Amino acid sequence: MMRALIAVLAACLLSAPAVAQVVVPPPSPGAALASPEWPYQPADGDKGPAVGGRAYQRYRIATPTAVLASFDQVSRLNGPPGEASDVAADPLYGDTRLTVTLNSFNVVQLRPAAAMAAPVNATGQIVRLWTKPIANVDPRLDSYKIRLYSTGTPSSPGANYHEYNASGLIREAQKNGEQRWGSFTIPVSQFVAVGTGADLTAVTWAMVTMQANSSSGLTIAVGNVELVANALTKAKMIISFDDQYPNTIAYASRAMARYGFRGVLYVSPAIDTGRTNKLTIAQLKNLHDNLGWQIASQAYSTENSTGAGGIDVMTADQRTAESAKLRSWQNGLGLSGGSTGSYFSNVGPTDMVAYPMFRQNFRSMRAYYFGEFSVVETYPWGDPMRIRAMGAGEFQWGNNAAIYTTYWKNHIDRAMAQKGVGFLVFHDGLGGGLSNWRSAFDQLLAYLDANRAAIDVVTVEDLEAP
Repeated sequence: MMRALIAVLAACLLSAPAVAQVVVPPPSPGAALASPEWPYQPADGDKGPAVGGRAYQRYRIATPTAVLASFDQVSRLNGPPGEASDVAADPLYGDTRLTVTLNSFNVVQLRPAAAMAAPVNATGQIVRLWTKPIANVDPRLDSYKIRLYSTGTPSSPGANYHEYNASGLIREAQKNGEQRWGSFTIPVSQFVAVGTGADLTAVTWAMVTMQANSSSGLTIAVGNVELVANALTKAKMIISFDDQYPNTIAYASRAMARYGFRGVLYVSPAIDTGRTNKLTIAQLKNLHDNLGWQIASQAYSTENSTGAGGIDVMTADQRTAESAKLRSWQNGLGLSGGSTGSYFSNVGPTDMVAYPMFRQNFRSMRAYYFGEFSVVETYPWGDPMRIRAMGAGEFQWGNNAAIYTTYWKNHIDRAMAQKGVGFLVFHDGLGGGLSNWRSAFDQLLAYLDANRAAIDVVTVEDLEAP
């Protein structure tokens, strides 16, 4: 009986139609896979994963060689002004921050409890100060002066010192609302003698004076005044480019290669790369692999702060993913240099919603400054999360016939005089539409070449990761 049943079942199975086998051909070797995260990927096999590892951590702040004035508590000030108070919110040191509120035009002095135990040689070095704007710092901070003394005491200062007014630096960088703690650096060579001045080879203490240009009120938190060693024995120059304009990069890369100079290109892949009138992947690889350019980071998918998909309206997790996609795209192409970031058109260094993303994911961040500044960037950076770079001038000076002599050359000269870092940011000024710019750029490169004994053309990575 059992044998008969098995025979019947076997006959049924043998008589049933065969199931068709579906054969899926494997993708051709190196073929790019379609990805909504990278719609303009090349066809040569490079793949940028949708998500990936964290970008490099931020740059370390430089250690001071001396503290010229300690401003951590009201009780430690010599003759504390009534405008100063200890506030238990976001302290820089300990559990309170020293905060000054100005409601008049009076000059306020902040003097340390005592001078240092021994004098220090400040010549050729850098003075660093710390501030945190709370309210109305810009435009109401009229002066924020640092005085360097080699004689006198905090209780009896005397009339001879060197001075620098840092209010312009603070106002431009930190604006009017509450921001993070930030630092600023000034070469000692830029301090001006008052009276007979200080002996800069034997500085013993420092004072800060500040004054408002309005009685409507401003509030600012302050930190120590420090001396930081200048890491440079001669000036450096960084020539950088935003937004991947092919005609500008073609002209600049050819001209710079004649001198062996390398540039820094800030790339926003999902916004620009591979699109019409933007650089291709092959061009990025050539700049990186063959010409030695640094391929630094800008945005990934958007430069908007608000509105649909804007950085400020993303969740914290979405911002983390945004940076991870950028890093993975760079890794997928084998491009290095992305640990250097750049703020976006609508997401600047004072955007405190977006700032944690930058702090978490980049070793340092570059800011774009309109107009000139008399003190160039230093190294160590004044603030590694706000590197001061001067816009080459497409948006502020246009096709100025004196774009080289008035602006670019002056910037280089200041860098050489201060043994600091000159930093220019170009957009599409060399694309051919501004008739004076290409000849001016040629002059810029020739001048840098003629002054190699005093200034080197470098990338950001050359400084941060030599």
